[in-house]
Amino acid sequence: MRPCPIVRAALVLLLGIMLTGSSATAAESLKDAISPYLRAHADDEIEWHPWGEDALRRAKQEQKLIFLSIGYASCHWCHVQARTTFSDPRVISILKDHFVSILVDREERPDLDHHFAAVMSAMTGQQGWPANFFLAPDLTPLFAAGYIAPESEFGTPGLLDVADKLATRWTTDRDAFLKEVEEISSELRALFDNRAVAAGPAQGLSDPRRAATQAWTDSFDAEYGGFGQGQKFLFPNVLSFLLNESVRLDDTGLMEKTLATLDQMAAGGIRDQLGGAFHRYAVDRYWQVPHFEIMLNENALMAVLYLEAYQASGRPRYAAVARGILDDLLERFRLPGGGFATALDADSGEIEGVFYTWTTEEVRAVLGEAQAAPFLSDYLDSEHGLLKGRAVLRIRREPAAFLDIQTRHSKNLQRLRAARARRPAPLSDDKVLTSWTALAVSAFAKAAQVLGEERYYQVAIQEAEQLMASVNANGRLVHSRRGEVLGEDVFLDDYSFLAQALIDLFETDFDPEHLDRALALMEDAFTLFQAETGALFQFTPIDRDSDIPTRVILDEIGTPSGNAIAMSALYRLRLFGADEAFARRAEEVALELASHFETSAGSVTGSLNGLSFRSNEAREIVIVGRLQDDATQDLLREVRRRRLPGTVLAVIPEDAPQLDGDWILLSGRPLLDNRPTAYICRNRLCNFPVNSVDAFAMQLDAINHQTAR
Repeated sequence: MRPCPIVRAALVLLLGIMLTGSSATAAESLKDAISPYLRAHADDEIEWHPWGEDALRRAKQEQKLIFLSIGYASCHWCHVQARTTFSDPRVISILKDHFVSILVDREERPDLDHHFAAVMSAMTGQQGWPANFFLAPDLTPLFAAGYIAPESEFGTPGLLDVADKLATRWTTDRDAFLKEVEEISSELRALFDNRAVAAGPAQGLSDPRRAATQAWTDSFDAEYGGFGQGQKFLFPNVLSFLLNESVRLDDTGLMEKTLATLDQMAAGGIRDQLGGAFHRYAVDRYWQVPHFEIMLNENALMAVLYLEAYQASGRPRYAAVARGILDDLLERFRLPGGGFATALDADSGEIEGVFYTWTTEEVRAVLGEAQAAPFLSDYLDSEHGLLKGRAVLRIRREPAAFLDIQTRHSKNLQRLRAARARRPAPLSDDKVLTSWTALAVSAFAKAAQVLGEERYYQVAIQEAEQLMASVNANGRLVHSRRGEVLGEDVFLDDYSFLAQALIDLFETDFDPEHLDRALALMEDAFTLFQAETGALFQFTPIDRDSDIPTRVILDEIGTPSGNAIAMSALYRLRLFGADEAFARRAEEVALELASHFETSAGSVTGSLNGLSFRSNEAREIVIVGRLQDDATQDLLREVRRRRLPGTVLAVIPEDAPQLDGDWILLSGRPLLDNRPTAYICRNRLCNFPVNSVDAFAMQLDAINHQTAR
């Protein structure tokens, strides 16, 4: 995106030619922070403050400008900036004398991150981390930059230049400066008003899923998979949408393009070939060299994506990838006291990627010459995709053959993994985020369903229970915690993602309590995040005072929005039988989203995925029988081995009450010939019940064919 020219012109007025060419209390508050990113800076000589009333009040009372830096614990360039810029005595001095310095963990405060990312985009045309801002005491942005060195380099102004010019103008020419600040503030307000979410009923009748599919398939890289010709991001939300559309429309061409991308990613350097999880993105077109951070939220979504691919294609290699991701999360992310770490750092010993890279000599030292030769031939390219002379392991053969190659070298992969474990490991960001951990619960629940592994179910149920217990004195969920220490904030994603996870758990063990809890969370979400009946959900609670604008967030960056998951959860709960008043509120939210679908379909694929749960498309599948019976399990396996977008699933006992007062779909139904029996329904109207696997399979296969027509 290009920067707003008016805002940029205002910056030139403020900074002249530059664009062309106490703290014991503050330190203590950082030491006690939940965020390891903040704790890591507690001993800095810069007088850092966490974002909050104290720091903002101090800026106003002392009439000082604000220096705001937003980053996160696993960010490579944040570490570089800490070593270069924030340790420079000149930077320390000028920030101490003239600014109130505030440090923010973007994962702990996604509300601030969303807001200032929009500011960064408006002022520079770019986004990324670290994100650095100089602000007026009223929070009007004066300057924005990504990584910023102490002094100017490569045509980019340095922090010392910017800070000195701003401090000088603020001290010597404040009245004129404030007039220019008001110009910037007015322009940004107008810009954000123009970017407000378009809400309301759709004007046209076309299905927005077609436009989104076209937009993304037009950018497919036909040779190497993924999107575009440059660096490659995972985009699990987009790929899940395209996979679901290929199933829904019976479009084999779209499915093969999507699966080819999954093969390229699984075989590439973007996947840790020894661990199993995926790195954040590849810096090249070929998936060779990753940016080495490993994020919990993305890997939870990637595990679900590969499980869905396994269901859609029946190809075991996708199940193997999903299992590898989840096992890596259990080994390297799960914390001793419960919960999952947020991320693993890109750096080890202040060197990016060294934990994950190899030389031919290192491989030979571990495997011996005889074993190393075939391994190196299959996994290590000593000429291309190197990082400071070191190679990222990746499959060098046909990408679709990655499982065969992985199986052939399984013992050697284990030996290299053991050798790697003796290296200094990347640091773990040990804060627990409710929203991201809820995504992991969904992934483990899905794995328990599709792979039939009890151990994954146990993880899902234990983590869900811990999330439900992590509430503050007001009974609200919290966004973050570390050990027993709970954070103060909560966001829409925490409620909607956890509601989704509970529904996924119901479809794993069929305990109605999960539905009850999901319903309660969504009712709380209406109260906490909906400004008026029928409106879209705000990202922050409506009763929270904030110095930044409250926003409705719909667009997605890798992860579906809270509104997307909320809509899907509302639709699913309605299908299970939530009362009519609740169902109407779900429809009102969906109606408000309709016009945004028309104008921005490609940026809301997570929301579009939820449309298949609308009552005119969705299917309800009910199996009547004892869950432990072999015949019931045979019917259940037929459902779980298929990708069936827009279906909800229940297993009810043969003695279920004739009318379930809470969940209509769970009401009792008769058995055929006294054997476990399956019903496939649409809007409560059911096909003829069946009690044989073959007959049930035929009905299940017909679901997607009917949708495609």
